[in-house]
Amino acid sequence: MSAAFSIFGTLTGCIGSMTCVESLAKEQPGAMNLLTFSTFLFITLEGLFLTSKFLTVPNKIPFKGYLPVCAVFFFGNVINNQALNFHVPVPLHIIFRSGALLTNLIMNKYLQGKQYSTQKYASVLLITVGIIVCTLASASVEKKDAAISLEDAQKHYQEWVIGIIMLIVALLATSYLAVVQENMYKKYGKHPREAMFYIHAMSLPIFALMGSDIYNYIIKFSYSHSYSILGIDTGIPHLWIKLLGACIGQWLCILFVYRLNSEVDSLTVTLVVTLRKFLSLLISIFWFGNVFTTQHWIGAALVFGGTLAFSRSDTSQKQKKQ
Repeated sequence: MSAAFSIFGTLTGCIGSMTCVESLAKEQPGAMNLLTFSTFLFITLEGLFLTSKFLTVPNKIPFKGYLPVCAVFFFGNVINNQALNFHVPVPLHIIFRSGALLTNLIMNKYLQGKQYSTQKYASVLLITVGIIVCTLASASVEKKDAAISLEDAQKHYQEWVIGIIMLIVALLATSYLAVVQENMYKKYGKHPREAMFYIHAMSLPIFALMGSDIYNYIIKFSYSHSYSILGIDTGIPHLWIKLLGACIGQWLCILFVYRLNSEVDSLTVTLVVTLRKFLSLLISIFWFGNVFTTQHWIGAALVFGGTLAFSRSDTSQKQKKQ
């Protein structure tokens, strides 16, 4: 029953957050710095109340241990969210995020000296081909956009290419983060709830560099039309409601993924996360009307299939050892 509740919480939180993020990206694509800042602030406040008890609970990991993790985590999150400001469609964004297994394997092999089975290399090859297929399909869609002039189309395409580069950089940063976190946990022990609080809290001052941009979008959000429930005007700007939904969803997503990791095996976690990505993909295509061609579906099948095969090889190796 507990595992079922964690699975439900993971799906609800992660899909809800992604839906709110896409809705914001459609309406205010330039507000990604405000979005990132808000999620960091929300998780920091939650940790301040529930984890650190207003800093009365001594931290198990020293601040110097958090610094490298904090820097990489902040950089990866900002770059990842900013990619949505460069015309990267959310379906492609979701599929690209599934490529983390590829960059994780590369990082672990060359930075940690780890070895992997042939099945894992084959799985990662499937994921890589799938991402390439989806990216080429999206590039074709971008070039064929007939609703804008040739000059605007060229500018749009160039910005899209920048967005793709940002996604690749974000993937590498995320995978390097996993290596840095692993080294931190080896040295100081695993304290995920504490780490979640301090990593987000220590990143907040860096947002001062984006202060003017964040402030401009705070003004824009405050002047957006008010949110209505069943025809009743709440008087609350609707963009703030969406932003709050994204923050709460992100917090629930992280919280329940941590719980899920402690209650079920790694294959089940991968299945749930893959299902979450697939459902988010369907919402993005059918609810938000994003273009998704047959070529996209083929690429997505390769990515999700490769992810499941990679996780399956992990489980079979553990069973053999037992």
